[in-house]
Parts: sequence; structure tokens; C-alpha cells
Amino acid sequence: MLYDADYYSGEGPADNQRSAEQIVPLVMSLIGPRTVVDVGCGSGVWLALFREHGVERILGLDGAHVNPAWLRISLDSFRALDLSQPFQLNQTFDLAVCLEVAEHLPRKSAAGFTESLAQIAPVILFSAAVPRQGGTNHINEQWPFYWRHLFEEQGFQMLDLIRKEIWTNPEIRFWYRQNLFLFVRKELIPSRPIFLEAAQYADDLMLIHTDILERQLGIRSILRHLPKSAWRAARHIGRRFLAPR
Repeated sequence: MLYDADYYSGEGPADNQRSAEQIVPLVMSLIGPRTVVDVGCGSGVWLALFREHGVERILGLDGAHVNPAWLRISLDSFRALDLSQPFQLNQTFDLAVCLEVAEHLPRKSAAGFTESLAQIAPVILFSAAVPRQGGTNHINEQWPFYWRHLFEEQGFQMLDLIRKEIWTNPEIRFWYRQNLFLFVRKELIPSRPIFLEAAQYADDLMLIHTDILERQLGIRSILRHLPKSAWRAARHIGRRFLAPR
């Protein structure tokens, strides 16, 4: 089982308490949502903090693999869904949160997944792993412009409003500092000066955190990802130099 109790434990890859403690107050100050849904909520740590900061109604969605014993929110605030399939809710929210989830779903699910998100909230706090970021069962790592295109098809604009506020914060895990964007329904942007201002920022900055660069540029990584043709050429050259003369 890829996503087990250890995965969601206090030391596991899905525990983001410290990151959430830094980001949730920022999101509340920028957006002030009264209702929040977390798609791919895991243990519900983000929702628990949103509740602590005054959000009135929360809902967490994730796969049936999530054991109720792992939840940090009440069981009646959680719903099990197969996120690889399009879904609909009988309610909407001020804010949808979807953090480092989309890369765990098959590429064929991406369009339906973004369409489902677009139907449940006019503002989406979204991050997804970039290529070669690495992680548990990352099967669809994509650059931000891939998701920007899919959300634009749903009438949303990507705003790079968050990263400048958190980029240098060591309390926040690097994947949030690198990948976190707001997607806002286009007709909503004129309603808030902060959205209008952010709409003027570049939304195509290919920022790569140093943790990923070190992983990608290390010699082991370079050798591991050499194409087979390069390996064959290297072996051929090696044999020529080592052959008796």
C-alpha cells in the first residue's frame, strides 16, 4: 500500500503541519474564505488549521485508502472518492485546496480532475509536482503551464500570488514554495485589488528550488538518466582506451 499510516504519520511525506501553519494564515489574509474543501486532503491537517482560523464549513475528499483513525478532522467532514475519476458535489465552497495531489493521478485523469475542481469553488489553491521532483507514486509530474492550460479551459486564470511570500521561508517544504499558485475564475478577478495586481505578474516563471536542482544535477542523477545511446557510446570509448595496445 503506497499511502499507509506511515505516509500520513508525523514524520511521513504527507505530514505538512509546519507548512500549513505558515500558509493557512497567509491564505486567510488574502482571501478570507468561510468555506473550504480540500481535494486530496489526506489526514485533513490543512482543513484542521483552516477551521482553527475561523472557517465555518470544511470538507475533505480523498481515496478510500484513508483510514478514519488517521483523520485530524471529524469523520462527518470527510468523504471518500476515487479522485482519478471526475466527481461532482452537491455543494460549493469559497476555496478549494488541492496540494501535491494531481501528480499522483494518471495523465488521462488530468482534464476531468481540473474540471471537477473548477465546479466546486471559484478560487483554487493548487500545487502539483514538477518533472523530476520525485516522491511517492508521482506518475504525472508536469510544469505549471500544463495545469495553467487545463484551468484556462475552465475559465480560470493562474495567479502567482503566493510564491513571492513564502519562497525563502524554511518552515515550508520546498515543493509548496516552488509549486503553489492560485487559480481564480476570470470574472472574479476585478472584484479584488489583490487579484487585479497579481494578474499583472508574470505567471510563467520557471522557478526551480535548489533542493530539486541538487537532486537533478548530482552526478548520480545525471548518470542514472543518461539515454541508452550515451551509455553505449561511453562503454565503446572505455573499451577502446582499455584495450591492449
